[in-house]
Amino acid sequence: MYGPGRPVTFVTHASFKQTPRSTNRMSRFPRRITAAALAVAAAAAVAAPAAHAQHTQQLDVGAQLLRQPKGKPWEMNLLMGATMGMSDNSTPAPVTRMRFSFPAGAKVNSDAFATCSANTLERRGPSACPSRSRIGKGSAVAVALANPFNADLTVFNGPGNRNRRQLNIFAKLREIPQLTVVLSGTLRRTSGRFGYTLDLPVRTIAPIGPGSEASIVKFETTIGGYGRLKGKRVPFVEAPTKCSGRGWPFQGQFTYADGASGTASAHISCTIRATPDS
Repeated sequence: MYGPGRPVTFVTHASFKQTPRSTNRMSRFPRRITAAALAVAAAAAVAAPAAHAQHTQQLDVGAQLLRQPKGKPWEMNLLMGATMGMSDNSTPAPVTRMRFSFPAGAKVNSDAFATCSANTLERRGPSACPSRSRIGKGSAVAVALANPFNADLTVFNGPGNRNRRQLNIFAKLREIPQLTVVLSGTLRRTSGRFGYTLDLPVRTIAPIGPGSEASIVKFETTIGGYGRLKGKRVPFVEAPTKCSGRGWPFQGQFTYADGASGTASAHISCTIRATPDS
């Protein structure tokens, strides 16, 4: 079951500003322009900078050290989150897909945990899922019609195997408890610089009906805990046994409803520094 124990926590973050796409098209104007048209043009000129605002995204990652077995990988919880915005502080277009990459050498023991499907969550809710299928929790903030909405997140281990596993997120709005959303992502093993990727499509969220589509601007989760495999207590996440260069790399790729996209990277340093006591 999910639980942090007495962790030592390491956190890092990085941000990236996306280069805007050019969408200007040349157009012809009539020879005679009325005063009203000039006023409209002047107003448009004042508002023009907003059209060139860039999407921004920041990836926030960390690790909670749970246990250091002798001669074996560190057992840990993963802290995973992101913040999305615009360079002019306006509300961004809704994110439609997020893809996260995790460092090579890490190991996910998803087969040591029970499972709960997205269909079960949508039809019957979290209470219908085995307690041992819960692998994380967190929170999120979304903005709709200029109003913030807060959600509590619960993460469940879904159907699959070691190479391809479904991870399901159950979100419940605090302001409107009757409104819940289920997001389903796919965790895949890969090769190269990254050992796993999580592809997470984000469905449309309209908290108060059509026309109130929400933009997720921030989320944070803690993923991990312990399951059982062949009678042994096994962590959901085992850290890489090697660390070189800048450290363990992480990456997030974000796609938005307006067609824009952006990437953010971060790393957990190989050097662990002490925090001075206050």
